[in-house]
Amino acid sequence: MQKHDVIVIGGGPGGYVAAIRAAQLGAKVALIEKDKVGGTCLNRGCIPTKAIIACTNLYEKIQKAENYGVSWGKPNIDLKKVVDRKNTIVQKVVKGVEFLLEKNKIELIQGTARVLAPGEVEIILDSRKLIVESRTLVLATGSSPACLPGLDFDGEKFLCSDDLLDYCHIPEKLDIVGGGVIGMHFAQIYSALGTEVTIYEALPEILPGIDEEVVSTVKRLLKRRKVTTMTNTRFDPAKSCGKTLICIGRIPNTAGLENLNLKMEKRSVSVNEKMETSAPGVYAVGDLVSRKMLAHVAYEQGVIAAENAMGGNRTFTYQATPFGIYTHPEIGSVGLTEKEAKEKYSNIKVGKFPIAALGIAQAMGDIEGFIKVISDEKGKLLGIHMLGPEATNLIGGATAAVKNGLTIDQLAESFQAHPTYPEGLQEAALSALKRSLHIIN
Repeated sequence: MQKHDVIVIGGGPGGYVAAIRAAQLGAKVALIEKDKVGGTCLNRGCIPTKAIIACTNLYEKIQKAENYGVSWGKPNIDLKKVVDRKNTIVQKVVKGVEFLLEKNKIELIQGTARVLAPGEVEIILDSRKLIVESRTLVLATGSSPACLPGLDFDGEKFLCSDDLLDYCHIPEKLDIVGGGVIGMHFAQIYSALGTEVTIYEALPEILPGIDEEVVSTVKRLLKRRKVTTMTNTRFDPAKSCGKTLICIGRIPNTAGLENLNLKMEKRSVSVNEKMETSAPGVYAVGDLVSRKMLAHVAYEQGVIAAENAMGGNRTFTYQATPFGIYTHPEIGSVGLTEKEAKEKYSNIKVGKFPIAALGIAQAMGDIEGFIKVISDEKGKLLGIHMLGPEATNLIGGATAAVKNGLTIDQLAESFQAHPTYPEGLQEAALSALKRSLHIIN
């Protein structure tokens, strides 16, 4: 029987990061993964969708090339080559993760895990079973796409996001059930390809958790792209247009964990702020436990679980969790929305700056959107929200500002290089202080 200091079950973002961090702290680590390392994010989510979006965004930009004084024949997009490129990128990054595991002397075991007891795991390999033991256990088993009640994914008519990532044909019509991040990404991809897209969302609004003004603008821009958005609407499978992407959420993968008798919160494993489960010496991270199923949340939770498993005392908080959404234009968001801030504080300050007022935006020909900053009455930053080019990059600096409790005055005084998009962040702060230089206050 093999013995380790830490066993990690699941090689996705939370799992492989937990394994690496524990190994850095001197642990003998085994990582059990039944598929490829990298999990949903790397193999079937974040990276492959962005690889495809890079192609469709370029395709759209080429179609507008004459606006930049450049012209040639009508462009054509070959989805087979787009998918091949996506697969090549994914394979390269997977190999990179495997290299990191090897260099950190982590034993990668390819198989299906079943926990027999805290610290004791049975692994089903191709033709045999293996029992491994450890002092601590980190569960990072991830999640799977949820389907509509009474329906199953058939790969033809009713599709999950995994199916569409390898789809090499452009459908005439596509119904998307679910107006969250996954739905938005595929609406972006297929509307760029000329597909007639309809989004069905049962909730009152798409993109829950995103600032209401950002959502309102996104809906207007989706309409311009001829994407129909139906909110407060339940999808009727009998009226499917022929191809229906169902992305209504994800279900935590709990198979193989039954013997632990873990405390649950609905379908998720319950953990405290140290990522500890109800079973002694057992930690859990990522989609298995998270209220926000995001890869970067899993990364952070994985690090915290590993450090605590090795005697640390770290805690996790969802406060200042950033979002990056690759619509066109992009969305970046961190902290309280304007509505949430108004509900929590009696008085707030709000500043907004239009992307079109930035010289760099005019020069690059990408002028849609705005940057909004929100603070309390004393000036402490509560939230920053942006819709525009490079928003997914800009949100990094904004997150640091919100997470570290900077004030709107400090943001206004941190002057930015010109001409750049971060100038809009400073200008939004100046706007909240009624000192804007490039718009009328």
